[in-house]
Amino acid sequence: MVPSDIKYKQIAPGVIYCLKQTGDTSGNETVNPLQPYFLVYVWDDGTVRYNFAQPKQILEIYRLLCVGKTVPYEEICNLFDKETADGSDMSRYDDLLKKAVASIAQTFRKRMVSGLLSSRSGLLTDAGKEVCETTDFELITWLVVK
Repeated sequence: MVPSDIKYKQIAPGVIYCLKQTGDTSGNETVNPLQPYFLVYVWDDGTVRYNFAQPKQILEIYRLLCVGKTVPYEEICNLFDKETADGSDMSRYDDLLKKAVASIAQTFRKRMVSGLLSSRSGLLTDAGKEVCETTDFELITWLVVK
């Protein structure tokens, strides 16, 4: 559950995804310092609050919500089971995941072009190493925020 304290004002119901890019990702660390991992925080309404370009903010939220927690919140687990018909209907979270991946792809391209335009030593990433769809990732973990 999201506390009402002032330091939590950037936190709203949604999902924090940790994804790992599959395949050869060498050279992508100039675009994503956490390569091959991507963190994205998507609110329930589909707004991407923070994408992989802001890992510090995402990790801070994760820390605020999870530090000292050793067991899941039973009430939230029951709510999740009810919302997803015990995991058989994950369409809502699949839609949020698609928005997260679309945000990753868009931000990845922007950062790549920015690096290219910022200096003479800028290089484009090989097209095969760019991220563009959900099949480019493995889901490592996720945190549902209620």
